Amino acid sequence: MLPPDTVPVARHTSHADYRTGDLKLGRIAVLADLRRYLQVPFDCLVKCVGAGPSQPNLQRIRNNLTKCKILTDDESGLRWTDFTPPAISKESEENAFKPLGRIIAEILAEVPDHGVSFLANPNGTPLSERNNTSRPDGYLVLSNEKPEPKIHWFDIAVPFEFKKGRNIESLRDDEEKIIWSLHNIMREDPLRRFAFGITIEDTQLRLWLSNRALLAVTEPINFFENIDGVITLFYALGFASKSSAVKELGWDPTVERIRDGEVFQYKFTIGDEVFTTTRELATYGADSMVGRGTRVYEATDAEGKKVAVKDSWREAGRQSEGEILKNILASCEKKLQPDELANAKRHFVGVRLWQDVAIDDTRDETPMVAEEHNRTWVSIDLNPTLSTKRHLSSKGDVPDSGQLSALFSTQLGIIAHKIPRRVHTRTVFHDVGVALKDITSLANNLTCLSGALMALYYLHKAGWVHRDFSVGNAIWVEGVGKLGDFEYAKEIDSDSSNDVRTGTMHFMAVEVESQNYLFFPRHAHHRQQPSFRMNFLHDIESIWWAFTWILFYHTDTKTANADHSFEAHAQLKEYHSAFPGTVGQTSRLHFFLHTGQLQTKLENLLSKTCFNVCSPIIPDFAHALQDGYEKAEAKFPTLTLDDALLNDMHTKAATYLNDAQRRAGGIELCPLSNLLKQKRPRPGDETSLPPTNQGKKARYA
Repeated sequence: MLPPDTVPVARHTSHADYRTGDLKLGRIAVLADLRRYLQVPFDCLVKCVGAGPSQPNLQRIRNNLTKCKILTDDESGLRWTDFTPPAISKESEENAFKPLGRIIAEILAEVPDHGVSFLANPNGTPLSERNNTSRPDGYLVLSNEKPEPKIHWFDIAVPFEFKKGRNIESLRDDEEKIIWSLHNIMREDPLRRFAFGITIEDTQLRLWLSNRALLAVTEPINFFENIDGVITLFYALGFASKSSAVKELGWDPTVERIRDGEVFQYKFTIGDEVFTTTRELATYGADSMVGRGTRVYEATDAEGKKVAVKDSWREAGRQSEGEILKNILASCEKKLQPDELANAKRHFVGVRLWQDVAIDDTRDETPMVAEEHNRTWVSIDLNPTLSTKRHLSSKGDVPDSGQLSALFSTQLGIIAHKIPRRVHTRTVFHDVGVALKDITSLANNLTCLSGALMALYYLHKAGWVHRDFSVGNAIWVEGVGKLGDFEYAKEIDSDSSNDVRTGTMHFMAVEVESQNYLFFPRHAHHRQQPSFRMNFLHDIESIWWAFTWILFYHTDTKTANADHSFEAHAQLKEYHSAFPGTVGQTSRLHFFLHTGQLQTKLENLLSKTCFNVCSPIIPDFAHALQDGYEKAEAKFPTLTLDDALLNDMHTKAATYLNDAQRRAGGIELCPLSNLLKQKRPRPGDETSLPPTNQGKKARYA
């Protein structure tokens, strides 16, 4: 029996609450995505930092620290001279921890040519490309000379958080803040492969590590009793900062940051070639702390040819996207006719090259931080007591809403207890196009969707399923709709099962969301269900959801610009009911199943112009899909997924889209959220932000 498919999980950092700029909601989203962190012995994580001092060297450092009166060695033993346990100090928190700065500075001074220094600056806000206004209590920063007077998040090597107390509230507040700081470093800086952080509650010090595989933290050590441990940690951090590339502290030596006017661009070295970015295409994948951390850029090669560069971290057991697409094309060559093969290549993205990142001739992978017997998973409280200190929003001039969103609805599956090793990889695509979600012409939008459907047809005919279709990976390239993002594509009879999939839920088939077959005959309800696996019907249903999304997320510009009343709020409310962005919402299943009610919603909610394009196509398409599922599951638990059903369903889907495309004419689209912003929406009306640019936004192909 084939194993079940990997279970998809909602990514809360893709929700609107995270994108509002409300720091409180952003922190909750990050914690909800993580759900847990790994606790390991202190020594295990310190070894990941780098080389500590030898025993003779450790004794020499102790002696030097005693000579400069950082340490005192008397009849009561070895102790810090001017640093007393903060909990018993009568000083403010800032002043209670002030002696820590000199301690760290003197330990770092024992490392020749160290490249970091410590700053305690609780009232200073580092510069940020993401308008993040959170403020760490301190940080190790790069010591390189900079013309800018202020610290940028790009310069922060290790953020710190301090608390005088060590009660549960202090512990939780430090945890939430250090996790957010590590999250911001990893999302904001394309050069960071991983990052360390430090929290101290009274006498208890913990070291944190964030990479694309996990978040780990050490068991606490007593700063005042384990003096050798403290010396070893800061010596190791200083030693790791010696190289000019500071790669041991998480920077990537294969990427160079350059300033282009008011913005930063990047030079990616891939093999023997260098590609210089010209703009971001999609970097939201880096918002999730654990996962692929995908970033996509428009770039040029040495000859000025425009390409797209994709930087991500795949699970070590998976093939790279380039390799997967190579295997798909090999299957197409075996199973398709020559004209079909040529058309398949026309509608698949074109890959120029792919390669795993190498650091000092070694493949860049996330490390194994501890043996299985030496680690503990700690669950994150999803109803945290957040800081009572008020912060500015983390993105632009968006006011703090003061409201918590329902982020913690049912989630699919449970993350496996094994720690995936992730491999840093890059892919270069030939052409740059426009993502379907950013096309403003309805006719072009639907033609692009039809092209992606055609790509799926050849993919299915070759024996593969895509498993991750969305309006972000259907791409419009010089009048041709292409399909991208093959990272989760799998052969239908594959026996592999890998890491948990994350991403938007908007375009997920209802069976995939429930992880159960839903359309088998009533008399088969008592039978044991087979392991759930995605099939070609689920990919086609994702096309239906994308089609529906286009009409419910937008209205036509003629209606948007008209003076007469248009019930945009009512349409947006139904949009959120159909596309809630979370798992387990019955409104979504109801929307898909009840085609009669769906037809009424189209008539009552959409503008007349948009209604004439999609009625009764959307309900008919949904009904055809339900019929297809019933045919496939008629002999349940055996599934009948033959070529006849595949061809029939693809023919019907293509007919529906072509019909809508013919009706679309010259209609231009306007996101509802833009229209509502112009009308000054009431608080809470808008929970989905529009694309940054209203016109066409480039993507890759």
